Amino acid sequence: MEVKQLLPNYGTVAVADWSSHLSVAARRAWTVDRAVAEAFERTVWVFKAVDSIAEHQANLDFVLRDDKSGDLIEDDPLLELLNDGKANQLETGRQFRYRLSAQILLSARGAFVEITTDRRGRPIRLDLLPPGRTRPVPGFNGDLLAHFETITPDGTRVPVPAERVRWFRKPHPTDPYMGITPLQAAGLSVDQDFLAKIYNNSFLLNDGRPGGVLSVEGRTNETDARKLEERFGRGPAEAGKLTVIGGGKLSYVDLGATPRDMAYGEMASRAKEEVLAAYGVGETVLGNSSGRTWDNAEQELFTFWTITMPPHLRILTTGFAEDAGDGVRSEFDTGAVEVLRRTAEARRREAREEVKEGLISPDEYRQIAEYEPYDLPHTRAIYIAMGRTPIPTRPEDAAALGLASPDQQAGAPGEQPPAEAEPEPASDAPADAAAPDAGDAAAAAGEAAALDETDPATGQAFGMLQNILNEEPATETKTLLTPRTARDVRDQIEPDLQAVLQALTRRLVQRTAARVASPKLRKHTRHWQAEYKADTRVGSAPLDSGKAADVEQWQQEATAALTPALVATAATVAGFPDGPRISAASWPITEARDWLVAGIVGAARRLSVLIATGDAAGDDIDRLVAEVRAQLPGLEEWAARAGVQAATGLTHAVEYVVAQDAAGPGGLVSALWRTRRDADVRPSHEAVDGQVRRGGMPFQVGEAELRWPGDFTGPIEETANCRCRVSWTVSPAR
Repeated sequence: MEVKQLLPNYGTVAVADWSSHLSVAARRAWTVDRAVAEAFERTVWVFKAVDSIAEHQANLDFVLRDDKSGDLIEDDPLLELLNDGKANQLETGRQFRYRLSAQILLSARGAFVEITTDRRGRPIRLDLLPPGRTRPVPGFNGDLLAHFETITPDGTRVPVPAERVRWFRKPHPTDPYMGITPLQAAGLSVDQDFLAKIYNNSFLLNDGRPGGVLSVEGRTNETDARKLEERFGRGPAEAGKLTVIGGGKLSYVDLGATPRDMAYGEMASRAKEEVLAAYGVGETVLGNSSGRTWDNAEQELFTFWTITMPPHLRILTTGFAEDAGDGVRSEFDTGAVEVLRRTAEARRREAREEVKEGLISPDEYRQIAEYEPYDLPHTRAIYIAMGRTPIPTRPEDAAALGLASPDQQAGAPGEQPPAEAEPEPASDAPADAAAPDAGDAAAAAGEAAALDETDPATGQAFGMLQNILNEEPATETKTLLTPRTARDVRDQIEPDLQAVLQALTRRLVQRTAARVASPKLRKHTRHWQAEYKADTRVGSAPLDSGKAADVEQWQQEATAALTPALVATAATVAGFPDGPRISAASWPITEARDWLVAGIVGAARRLSVLIATGDAAGDDIDRLVAEVRAQLPGLEEWAARAGVQAATGLTHAVEYVVAQDAAGPGGLVSALWRTRRDADVRPSHEAVDGQVRRGGMPFQVGEAELRWPGDFTGPIEETANCRCRVSWTVSPAR
């Protein structure tokens, strides 16, 4: 048998041993010991692929849920064993799960877990049996499994009852007692990758060719020939030297590498691609995203988490299903995986667009966004795009939405009213002295219930009525303006404005993070990774934070996105086409838009300062991107608060325009401030309750002067989350 010393670090390798691996039997014989020794511990691509899958799995939280309610179960001992508790004396739960995943990916027979339980049958310890020395033992008379058998290091065979062992494997298509691993398909590629490295290292150590030969024509003797041979040393230290041969006429021969010598690179590249394809792991998952665009790197991560990881995680959850209990399902919490969160965010954005187009209701959106539905008539309804008109999805919601027909409000045709609804007149009373019509009585009762004698507007109305009864001439006629059910309209437009603002803030954060990581912004800075020795794209310039969060661009984009939304909501408040038309140039729109755009621009400026500060402090690109994305929750909270104030302030501004339109030239408009009159009202607002001002004149609210609740010109401490309302009284000119 021919034996050749290849490398000191690899020992003596028999050529016959390598050639035997090319046989069909040898290619199938990837036992776990060989897989660990010749693949996991020796081939970098196998190690990184197995390590990435196992590490990502171990970082996830193992959770249990109730099948019916979907609630998390927190008191199960299996959770402690598999998460942050001790699985056994030597391993924590996450270390145990890492080894379990690695064995599933390397052992053709699968992984075997022995579970130790207490007297009540609850698991208290988990141990991995050696996969190379453990096997299932078939039973008799149709019983596929009798027990498991493991061999101790001293050679003793120990049977283990089947109920104490959990068997984890990717099932083999033909053999129920075996599993299958990626190495069984990519084994030859693993050998090829290792042999290519051996070939290249041996070539470097044994090759003594100079860079060129300078030859002189003429004959030479034996002594000169030996001297010539000695000039050609071996190893990388001798490569590239210039050698002179013979005497006479000179000629030069270039001894550059041949295509056969350069085949190592192509061979190693092909082997890497085949190994990573077998495991379903892209290089971005391994930590190398060079040579890829941002979208391609994101797609590799998305493919890994949606195609590679779910089947592997399902093997683990299925294996522990027996220990989870009846009515309980086991799963891994992937809510913290960034690439999957972005997918969920995209679905929520799509659902918000469907709400705007009137395809789904707000309650249906809340279910998609994993919120509890309100289950109210207004949230169960769908709203068509023009005018945001609610369309009831249940017959009983029509009355609550104010869309029921008179017949529906009074009862179905032919339906008898209750006996007490209309009392019968006395038998001795004349016909014309009968009780008033039930509808008039109900209206009168409603008016009586709605009157508040302490209300200044009500007092003015009683005063005018008394003047009419006394036949005194009235100088003016006043009417209480109710353009629409104001509170309902304001609550209706609030989620629309919040959705637009939250979409803007998400785009701001995501686009800024993408620009920070983009090659264009990293060029000529310390963040550029050199691709060759003299890479001129590496420099010391700071990151251009102004380009990452372009304030001027975001001002224009926010203006373009907010203007149509504000115009649509203003038209809803004004009751157009019955009310006055509010255009994009109207002062209520420009005032609300400028206030909201200032908030978006301020957020962009803060992101720019954050990037510049982190870059100056020496943070790397990954940390800068993470810092930018970490600002999203705070900006979304701001968007929610700003949507509330924008809805309140815009509603009152548009109502003021409607009141002026109703008053006409020479007419007067007055405003009455009302609070909710509960424990949550701020003291400064409680002091204003019941005060009347001429339309447009400010109320004194604490230290601030506000024209109405949510006034965009007021301080944030008096306008944020304000729930007060203003009632308008119109005095048209005679």
